[in-house]
Amino acid sequence: MATTLAQALEELKSQLQYLDKALLGKALEFGRQQYKAILEVIDDRIASQRPKGLRIEHRRAVCYQTCLGPVRVSRRIYKDGSGKRRSLLDELMGMGRRDHTTLTVKEYAVELPTRMPYRAAAAILGKLTAIELAHQTLHCMVKKVAAPCLEKERQERQLFMQTGELPENDGRAPARLMVEADGVMVSQQRQKERKVEVKLGIAYEGWREISRDRYCTVNKTVFATVGGGGDAFWSGMTLKLQKRYDLAGVGQVIVGGDGASWVKEGAGYMGGNFQLDRYHLQRELTAALGRDQETKSRVWQAIELGEPAVALNILKETQPRAQGEQSRRLAHACSYLQSNLDGIRDYRLDIKGTAAGLRRTGAIEGNVDKFVARRMKNQGMSWSVRGISSLLCIRRILHENNLGGWLSRPFQNEIPNLPARKVRRIINNLSMQEPDGWLKAGVPALRGPHAARPWVNQLRSLVETPTL
Repeated sequence: MATTLAQALEELKSQLQYLDKALLGKALEFGRQQYKAILEVIDDRIASQRPKGLRIEHRRAVCYQTCLGPVRVSRRIYKDGSGKRRSLLDELMGMGRRDHTTLTVKEYAVELPTRMPYRAAAAILGKLTAIELAHQTLHCMVKKVAAPCLEKERQERQLFMQTGELPENDGRAPARLMVEADGVMVSQQRQKERKVEVKLGIAYEGWREISRDRYCTVNKTVFATVGGGGDAFWSGMTLKLQKRYDLAGVGQVIVGGDGASWVKEGAGYMGGNFQLDRYHLQRELTAALGRDQETKSRVWQAIELGEPAVALNILKETQPRAQGEQSRRLAHACSYLQSNLDGIRDYRLDIKGTAAGLRRTGAIEGNVDKFVARRMKNQGMSWSVRGISSLLCIRRILHENNLGGWLSRPFQNEIPNLPARKVRRIINNLSMQEPDGWLKAGVPALRGPHAARPWVNQLRSLVETPTL
Protein backbone atom coordinates (compact mmCIF):
# COMPACT_ATOMS: atom_id res chain seq x y z
CA MET A 1 0.00 0.00 0.00
CA ALA A 2 1.47 3.33 -1.07
CA THR A 3 2.43 5.82 1.59
CA THR A 4 0.63 9.15 1.26
CA LEU A 5 2.41 12.48 1.51
CA ALA A 6 0.60 13.23 4.78
CA GLN A 7 1.80 9.95 6.30
CA ALA A 8 5.35 10.59 5.14
CA LEU A 9 5.31 14.06 6.69
CA GLU A 10 3.93 12.67 9.94
CA GLU A 11 6.72 10.08 10.08
CA LEU A 12 9.32 12.76 9.39
CA LYS A 13 7.81 14.95 12.09
CA SER A 14 7.89 12.14 14.68
CA GLN A 15 11.52 11.40 13.87
CA LEU A 16 12.69 15.02 14.03
CA GLN A 17 10.76 15.92 17.17
CA TYR A 18 12.72 13.36 19.18
CA LEU A 19 15.97 13.74 17.29
CA ASP A 20 17.59 15.63 20.17
CA LYS A 21 16.73 12.82 22.58
CA ALA A 22 18.15 10.18 20.22
CA LEU A 23 21.37 12.16 19.73
CA LEU A 24 21.67 12.70 23.47
CA GLY A 25 21.42 8.97 24.04
CA LYS A 26 24.17 8.34 21.50
CA ALA A 27 26.32 11.10 23.00
CA LEU A 28 25.97 9.54 26.45
CA GLU A 29 26.88 6.13 25.04
CA PHE A 30 29.97 7.65 23.41
CA GLY A 31 30.83 9.32 26.73
CA ARG A 32 30.51 6.03 28.62
CA GLN A 33 32.88 4.35 26.18
CA GLN A 34 35.40 7.16 26.61
CA TYR A 35 35.03 7.07 30.41
CA LYS A 36 35.68 3.31 30.49
CA ALA A 37 38.70 3.54 28.18
CA ILE A 38 40.29 6.41 30.13
CA LEU A 39 39.91 4.74 33.53
CA GLU A 40 41.25 1.40 32.33
CA VAL A 41 44.33 3.10 30.84
CA ILE A 42 44.86 4.96 34.14
CA ASP A 43 44.53 1.63 35.98
CA ASP A 44 47.38 0.32 33.78
CA ARG A 45 49.53 3.31 34.77
CA ILE A 46 48.75 2.72 38.44
CA ALA A 47 49.76 -0.92 38.14
CA SER A 48 53.13 0.01 36.66
CA GLN A 49 53.85 2.41 39.56
CA ARG A 50 52.25 0.52 42.46
CA PRO A 51 54.09 0.14 45.77
CA LYS A 52 56.29 -2.94 46.07
CA GLY A 53 54.24 -4.43 48.88
CA LEU A 54 51.13 -4.83 46.70
CA ARG A 55 50.60 -7.90 44.57
CA ILE A 56 48.11 -8.05 41.69
CA GLU A 57 45.57 -10.75 42.49
CA HIS A 58 43.12 -10.48 39.57
CA ARG A 59 40.99 -8.14 37.51
CA ARG A 60 37.40 -7.53 38.46
CA ALA A 61 34.76 -5.45 36.68
CA VAL A 62 32.50 -3.18 38.68
CA CYS A 63 29.69 -0.85 37.70
CA TYR A 64 30.50 2.82 38.34
CA GLN A 65 27.48 5.07 38.78
CA THR A 66 28.28 8.20 36.75
CA CYS A 67 26.33 11.13 35.38
CA LEU A 68 26.77 9.47 31.98
CA GLY A 69 24.94 6.41 33.29
CA PRO A 70 26.26 3.09 34.64
CA VAL A 71 29.74 2.25 33.29
CA ARG A 72 31.27 -1.20 33.77
CA VAL A 73 35.00 -0.72 34.40
CA SER A 74 37.54 -3.52 34.67
CA ARG A 75 40.23 -2.74 37.23
CA ARG A 76 42.91 -4.61 39.16
CA ILE A 77 42.48 -5.92 42.67
CA TYR A 78 45.63 -5.96 44.82
CA LYS A 79 46.55 -7.82 47.98
CA ASP A 80 48.94 -6.33 50.53
CA GLY A 81 51.25 -8.13 52.95
CA SER A 82 48.49 -8.56 55.53
CA GLY A 83 46.15 -10.19 53.02
CA LYS A 84 43.87 -7.17 52.67
CA ARG A 85 42.40 -6.63 49.20
CA ARG A 86 42.41 -3.17 47.66
CA SER A 87 41.54 -1.46 44.42
CA LEU A 88 43.88 1.50 43.86
CA LEU A 89 41.70 2.87 41.08
CA ASP A 90 38.67 2.94 43.39
CA GLU A 91 40.71 4.70 46.06
CA LEU A 92 42.03 7.23 43.57
CA MET A 93 38.43 7.91 42.46
CA GLY A 94 37.42 8.46 46.09
CA MET A 95 35.22 5.36 46.20
CA GLY A 96 34.79 2.77 48.92
CA ARG A 97 34.58 -1.00 48.71
CA ARG A 98 30.80 -0.97 48.34
CA ASP A 99 30.40 2.58 47.09
CA HIS A 100 31.15 3.04 43.37
CA THR A 101 29.38 6.35 42.81
CA THR A 102 31.21 9.34 41.35
CA LEU A 103 31.44 12.64 43.16
CA THR A 104 29.23 14.37 40.57
CA VAL A 105 26.41 11.87 41.02
CA LYS A 106 26.67 12.20 44.80
CA GLU A 107 26.38 15.98 44.56
CA TYR A 108 23.23 15.72 42.44
CA ALA A 109 21.74 12.93 44.55
CA VAL A 110 22.34 14.73 47.85
CA GLU A 111 21.43 18.28 46.86
CA LEU A 112 18.21 17.65 44.94
CA PRO A 113 16.29 16.05 47.87
CA THR A 114 16.85 19.21 49.92
CA ARG A 115 14.51 20.99 47.49
CA MET A 116 11.85 18.37 46.73
CA PRO A 117 10.57 14.97 47.95
CA TYR A 118 12.85 11.98 47.48
CA ARG A 119 10.57 10.30 44.94
CA ALA A 120 10.35 13.47 42.86
CA ALA A 121 14.13 13.94 43.06
CA ALA A 122 14.74 10.39 41.80
CA ALA A 123 12.26 10.90 38.95
CA ILE A 124 13.85 14.21 37.92
CA LEU A 125 17.33 12.69 37.91
CA GLY A 126 16.12 9.82 35.74
CA LYS A 127 14.38 12.09 33.22
CA LEU A 128 16.95 14.86 32.87
CA THR A 129 20.14 12.82 33.28
CA ALA A 130 21.33 9.25 32.79
CA ILE A 131 21.41 8.71 36.58
CA GLU A 132 19.08 5.88 37.60
CA LEU A 133 18.80 5.81 41.40
CA ALA A 134 15.85 4.71 43.53
CA HIS A 135 14.41 7.18 46.00
CA GLN A 136 15.48 4.87 48.85
CA THR A 137 19.06 5.14 47.57
CA LEU A 138 18.88 8.95 47.67
CA HIS A 139 17.55 8.74 51.23
CA CYS A 140 20.47 6.51 52.30
CA MET A 141 23.01 8.77 50.57
CA VAL A 142 21.73 11.86 52.38
CA LYS A 143 22.00 10.08 55.75
CA LYS A 144 25.44 8.71 54.93
CA VAL A 145 26.86 12.11 53.96
CA ALA A 146 25.29 13.89 56.95
CA ALA A 147 26.31 11.27 59.54
CA PRO A 148 29.99 12.30 60.04
CA CYS A 149 29.05 15.99 60.20
CA LEU A 150 26.34 15.35 62.82
CA GLU A 151 28.65 13.09 64.82
CA LYS A 152 31.39 15.71 64.81
CA GLU A 153 28.97 18.37 66.05
CA ARG A 154 27.67 16.01 68.76
CA GLN A 155 31.18 15.30 70.05
CA GLU A 156 32.13 18.98 70.04
CA ARG A 157 28.95 19.92 71.89
CA GLN A 158 29.48 17.16 74.45
CA LEU A 159 33.05 18.30 75.05
CA PHE A 160 31.87 21.89 75.43
CA MET A 161 29.14 20.94 77.93
CA GLN A 162 31.62 18.92 79.99
CA THR A 163 34.68 21.17 79.94
CA GLY A 164 33.48 24.58 78.74
CA GLU A 165 36.35 24.71 76.26
CA LEU A 166 35.75 26.73 73.12
CA PRO A 167 37.34 25.96 69.73
CA GLU A 168 39.84 28.23 68.03
CA ASN A 169 38.40 30.93 65.79
CA ASP A 170 39.42 33.31 63.04
CA GLY A 171 39.63 36.21 65.47
CA ARG A 172 36.86 38.20 63.80
CA ALA A 173 35.01 40.55 66.13
CA PRO A 174 32.36 42.66 64.37
CA ALA A 175 30.90 45.69 66.07
CA ARG A 176 27.45 44.08 66.11
CA LEU A 177 26.17 40.51 65.73
CA MET A 178 22.50 39.80 65.16
CA VAL A 179 21.31 36.39 66.35
CA GLU A 180 17.74 35.15 65.78
CA ALA A 181 16.02 31.89 66.60
CA ASP A 182 12.60 30.32 66.13
CA GLY A 183 10.97 26.91 66.25
CA VAL A 184 8.62 25.05 63.92
CA MET A 185 6.69 21.83 64.60
CA VAL A 186 7.17 18.94 62.15
CA SER A 187 5.21 15.68 62.02
CA GLN A 188 6.97 12.55 63.24
CA GLN A 189 6.78 8.99 61.91
CA ARG A 190 5.73 6.07 64.13
CA GLN A 191 6.22 7.93 67.40
CA LYS A 192 3.98 8.44 70.41
CA GLU A 193 4.45 12.19 70.11
CA ARG A 194 3.04 13.23 66.75
CA LYS A 195 5.11 16.42 66.49
CA VAL A 196 8.71 17.38 67.12
CA GLU A 197 10.13 20.91 67.23
CA VAL A 198 12.88 21.96 64.88
CA LYS A 199 14.86 24.83 66.39
CA LEU A 200 16.54 27.06 63.80
CA GLY A 201 18.96 29.87 64.45
CA ILE A 202 20.73 32.38 62.23
CA ALA A 203 23.45 34.92 62.93
CA TYR A 204 24.56 37.78 60.70
CA GLU A 205 26.61 40.95 60.83
CA GLY A 206 24.21 43.35 59.15
CA TRP A 207 22.24 43.96 55.98
CA ARG A 208 22.95 44.77 52.36
CA GLU A 209 20.46 46.41 50.02
CA ILE A 210 19.87 44.31 46.90
CA SER A 211 17.11 46.42 45.35
CA ARG A 212 14.68 49.11 46.38
CA ASP A 213 13.30 48.25 49.85
CA ARG A 214 14.82 44.77 49.66
CA TYR A 215 17.70 43.65 51.85
CA CYS A 216 19.68 40.50 52.50
CA THR A 217 21.73 39.54 55.54
CA VAL A 218 25.53 39.75 55.47
CA ASN A 219 27.72 36.74 56.37
CA LYS A 220 24.85 34.59 57.57
CA THR A 221 25.49 31.53 59.74
CA VAL A 222 22.80 28.84 60.11
CA PHE A 223 22.35 26.22 62.82
CA ALA A 224 19.51 23.82 63.66
CA THR A 225 18.62 21.05 66.10
CA VAL A 226 15.72 18.59 66.26
CA GLY A 227 14.03 18.06 69.61
CA GLY A 228 15.87 18.68 72.83
CA GLY A 229 15.78 21.81 74.96
CA GLY A 230 17.23 25.25 74.67
CA ASP A 231 20.54 24.23 76.28
CA ALA A 232 21.31 21.78 73.47
CA PHE A 233 20.46 24.35 70.83
CA TRP A 234 22.33 27.30 72.29
CA SER A 235 25.43 25.30 73.19
CA GLY A 236 25.60 24.14 69.56
CA MET A 237 24.89 27.63 68.25
CA THR A 238 27.59 29.11 70.48
CA LEU A 239 30.13 26.57 69.25
CA LYS A 240 29.16 27.26 65.64
CA LEU A 241 29.67 30.99 66.07
CA GLN A 242 32.82 30.59 68.15
CA LYS A 243 34.52 28.87 65.19
CA ARG A 244 33.91 32.00 63.15
CA TYR A 245 34.06 34.87 65.64
CA ASP A 246 35.83 35.93 68.79
CA LEU A 247 32.58 36.26 70.73
CA ALA A 248 34.31 37.93 73.67
CA GLY A 249 35.37 40.76 71.37
CA VAL A 250 32.03 41.35 69.62
CA GLY A 251 30.78 44.84 70.42
CA GLN A 252 27.03 44.15 70.77
CA VAL A 253 24.92 41.01 70.46
CA ILE A 254 21.19 41.27 69.76
CA VAL A 255 19.16 38.08 70.20
CA GLY A 256 15.80 38.25 68.43
CA GLY A 257 12.80 35.96 68.55
CA ASP A 258 9.11 35.52 69.27
CA GLY A 259 9.35 35.56 73.07
CA ALA A 260 9.56 31.80 73.68
CA SER A 261 11.45 31.06 76.88
CA TRP A 262 14.16 29.02 75.15
CA VAL A 263 14.78 31.87 72.69
CA LYS A 264 15.20 34.42 75.47
CA GLU A 265 17.69 32.10 77.15
CA GLY A 266 19.96 32.75 74.18
CA ALA A 267 20.64 36.29 75.41
CA GLY A 268 22.31 34.80 78.48
CA TYR A 269 24.31 32.31 76.43
CA MET A 270 25.49 34.96 73.99
CA GLY A 271 25.94 37.74 76.52
CA GLY A 272 23.53 39.97 74.58
CA ASN A 273 20.19 41.73 74.76
CA PHE A 274 16.86 40.18 73.80
CA GLN A 275 14.73 41.89 71.13
CA LEU A 276 11.11 40.86 70.59
CA ASP A 277 10.31 40.22 66.94
CA ARG A 278 8.02 42.97 65.60
CA TYR A 279 6.12 40.49 63.42
CA HIS A 280 4.83 38.54 66.43
CA LEU A 281 4.17 41.72 68.40
CA GLN A 282 2.13 43.19 65.54
CA ARG A 283 0.19 39.94 65.17
CA GLU A 284 -0.65 39.86 68.87
CA LEU A 285 -1.90 43.45 68.89
CA THR A 286 -3.99 42.92 65.76
CA ALA A 287 -5.64 39.83 67.26
CA ALA A 288 -6.40 41.68 70.50
CA LEU A 289 -7.64 45.03 69.17
CA GLY A 290 -9.20 43.99 65.87
CA ARG A 291 -10.67 47.05 64.15
CA ASP A 292 -9.90 49.43 67.00
CA GLN A 293 -7.30 51.30 64.97
CA GLU A 294 -7.21 54.29 67.32
CA THR A 295 -6.11 52.22 70.34
CA LYS A 296 -3.75 50.19 68.22
CA SER A 297 -2.13 53.37 66.90
CA ARG A 298 -1.64 54.71 70.45
CA VAL A 299 -0.10 51.42 71.61
CA TRP A 300 2.22 51.23 68.63
CA GLN A 301 3.28 54.86 69.00
CA ALA A 302 4.28 54.21 72.60
CA ILE A 303 6.29 51.17 71.49
CA GLU A 304 8.04 53.19 68.75
CA LEU A 305 9.01 55.82 71.33
CA GLY A 306 10.60 53.13 73.48
CA GLU A 307 7.94 53.19 76.22
CA PRO A 308 6.63 49.60 76.47
CA ALA A 309 5.19 50.19 79.96
CA VAL A 310 2.97 52.98 78.58
CA ALA A 311 1.82 50.66 75.77
CA LEU A 312 0.94 47.98 78.32
CA ASN A 313 -1.08 50.44 80.39
CA ILE A 314 -3.08 51.51 77.33
CA LEU A 315 -3.98 47.87 76.69
CA LYS A 316 -4.98 47.34 80.32
CA GLU A 317 -7.24 50.42 80.21
CA THR A 318 -9.00 48.98 77.16
CA GLN A 319 -9.59 45.58 78.73
CA PRO A 320 -12.58 46.42 81.02
CA ARG A 321 -14.61 47.62 78.02
CA ALA A 322 -14.07 44.39 76.10
CA GLN A 323 -16.44 41.44 76.24
CA GLY A 324 -16.39 37.79 75.32
CA GLU A 325 -13.68 36.64 72.97
CA GLN A 326 -12.13 40.09 72.66
CA SER A 327 -11.66 40.25 76.42
CA ARG A 328 -9.81 36.94 76.36
CA ARG A 329 -7.57 38.13 73.50
CA LEU A 330 -6.79 41.40 75.29
CA ALA A 331 -5.84 39.49 78.42
CA HIS A 332 -3.53 37.30 76.36
CA ALA A 333 -1.95 40.36 74.70
CA CYS A 334 -1.37 42.02 78.08
CA SER A 335 0.26 38.87 79.38
CA TYR A 336 2.40 38.64 76.24
CA LEU A 337 3.65 42.22 76.55
CA GLN A 338 4.24 41.82 80.30
CA SER A 339 6.39 38.70 79.85
CA ASN A 340 8.45 40.34 77.07
CA LEU A 341 8.60 43.86 78.47
CA ASP A 342 12.41 43.95 78.52
CA GLY A 343 12.64 43.05 74.83
CA ILE A 344 10.09 45.45 73.34
CA ARG A 345 12.21 48.61 73.32
CA ASP A 346 13.94 49.00 69.93
CA TYR A 347 17.68 48.39 70.40
CA ARG A 348 18.48 51.20 67.96
CA LEU A 349 17.14 53.81 70.41
CA ASP A 350 20.00 53.06 72.80
CA ILE A 351 22.81 53.33 70.26
CA LYS A 352 24.97 56.38 70.72
CA GLY A 353 25.41 58.33 67.53
CA THR A 354 23.73 57.43 64.25
CA ALA A 355 21.82 54.18 63.74
CA ALA A 356 21.72 54.56 59.97
CA GLY A 357 21.80 51.28 58.10
CA LEU A 358 20.49 49.26 61.04
CA ARG A 359 17.22 47.36 60.75
CA ARG A 360 14.91 45.50 63.06
CA THR A 361 15.11 41.80 63.69
CA GLY A 362 12.76 39.50 61.79
CA ALA A 363 14.91 37.70 59.22
CA ILE A 364 14.33 34.39 61.00
CA GLU A 365 10.75 34.11 59.71
CA GLY A 366 11.82 33.81 56.08
CA ASN A 367 14.63 31.42 56.97
CA VAL A 368 12.29 29.10 58.88
CA ASP A 369 10.06 29.01 55.82
CA LYS A 370 12.88 28.36 53.35
CA PHE A 371 15.00 25.97 55.43
CA VAL A 372 12.28 23.91 57.12
CA ALA A 373 8.62 24.60 56.36
CA ARG A 374 8.61 24.45 52.56
CA ARG A 375 10.42 21.12 52.46
CA MET A 376 9.09 19.35 55.56
CA LYS A 377 5.53 20.50 56.13
CA ASN A 378 3.92 19.97 52.71
CA GLN A 379 1.74 17.17 51.29
CA GLY A 380 1.17 15.44 54.63
CA MET A 381 4.85 14.65 55.15
CA SER A 382 6.10 12.95 58.31
CA TRP A 383 9.69 12.32 59.34
CA SER A 384 12.01 10.47 61.64
CA VAL A 385 14.29 12.57 63.83
CA ARG A 386 17.32 11.22 61.97
CA GLY A 387 15.74 12.04 58.62
CA ILE A 388 15.06 15.65 59.64
CA SER A 389 18.53 16.07 61.15
CA SER A 390 20.25 14.65 58.06
CA LEU A 391 18.35 16.82 55.59
CA LEU A 392 18.87 19.99 57.66
CA CYS A 393 22.56 19.14 57.96
CA ILE A 394 22.90 18.88 54.17
CA ARG A 395 21.09 22.20 53.74
CA ARG A 396 23.53 23.88 56.12
CA ILE A 397 26.50 22.30 54.32
CA LEU A 398 25.16 23.60 51.01
CA HIS A 399 24.70 27.06 52.52
CA GLU A 400 28.36 26.98 53.57
CA ASN A 401 29.45 25.77 50.09
CA ASN A 402 31.24 22.81 51.66
CA LEU A 403 29.44 19.81 50.17
CA GLY A 404 32.53 18.67 48.27
CA GLY A 405 34.54 18.63 51.49
CA TRP A 406 32.15 16.18 53.14
CA LEU A 407 31.78 14.00 50.02
CA SER A 408 35.48 13.57 49.29
CA ARG A 409 37.33 10.63 50.83
CA PRO A 410 40.92 11.14 52.07
CA PHE A 411 43.66 9.61 49.94
CA GLN A 412 45.89 6.85 51.30
CA ASN A 413 49.64 7.31 51.16
CA GLU A 414 50.15 4.06 49.23
CA ILE A 415 48.32 5.33 46.13
CA PRO A 416 50.81 6.11 43.31
CA ASN A 417 51.12 9.79 42.47
CA LEU A 418 50.23 10.25 38.80
CA PRO A 419 51.30 13.68 37.49
CA ALA A 420 48.32 15.76 36.38
CA ARG A 421 49.87 16.41 32.98
CA LYS A 422 50.01 12.64 32.31
CA VAL A 423 46.36 12.23 33.19
CA ARG A 424 45.43 15.19 30.94
CA ARG A 425 47.44 13.64 28.10
CA ILE A 426 45.60 10.32 28.49
CA ILE A 427 42.22 12.05 28.48
CA ASN A 428 43.10 14.20 25.46
CA ASN A 429 44.50 11.32 23.41
CA LEU A 430 41.55 9.00 24.03
CA SER A 431 39.04 11.80 23.42
CA MET A 432 40.40 12.70 19.96
CA GLN A 433 38.50 9.96 18.12
CA GLU A 434 36.70 10.62 14.86
CA PRO A 435 32.99 10.93 15.68
CA ASP A 436 31.66 10.62 12.09
CA GLY A 437 30.34 7.09 12.40
CA TRP A 438 28.86 7.80 15.81
CA LEU A 439 27.01 10.90 14.53
CA LYS A 440 25.50 8.99 11.61
CA ALA A 441 24.37 6.21 13.91
CA GLY A 442 22.62 8.83 16.01
CA VAL A 443 19.81 9.35 13.42
CA PRO A 444 17.51 6.29 13.72
CA ALA A 445 15.62 7.00 10.48
CA LEU A 446 18.74 6.54 8.33
CA ARG A 447 18.94 2.82 9.15
CA GLY A 448 15.35 2.09 10.11
CA PRO A 449 12.54 0.35 8.20
CA HIS A 450 11.84 3.49 6.14
CA ALA A 451 15.44 4.05 5.02
CA ALA A 452 14.53 3.87 1.33
CA ARG A 453 11.78 6.46 1.39
CA PRO A 454 12.27 9.87 -0.29
CA TRP A 455 12.04 11.97 2.85
CA VAL A 456 14.70 9.77 4.53
CA ASN A 457 17.00 10.27 1.52
CA GLN A 458 16.60 14.02 1.93
CA LEU A 459 17.45 13.73 5.62
CA ARG A 460 20.49 11.56 4.78
CA SER A 461 21.74 14.15 2.34
CA LEU A 462 21.64 16.79 5.07
CA VAL A 463 23.37 14.64 7.69
CA GLU A 464 26.02 13.15 5.40
CA THR A 465 26.94 16.39 3.61
CA PRO A 466 30.73 16.71 3.89
CA THR A 467 32.11 19.70 5.75
CA LEU A 468 34.05 22.15 3.56
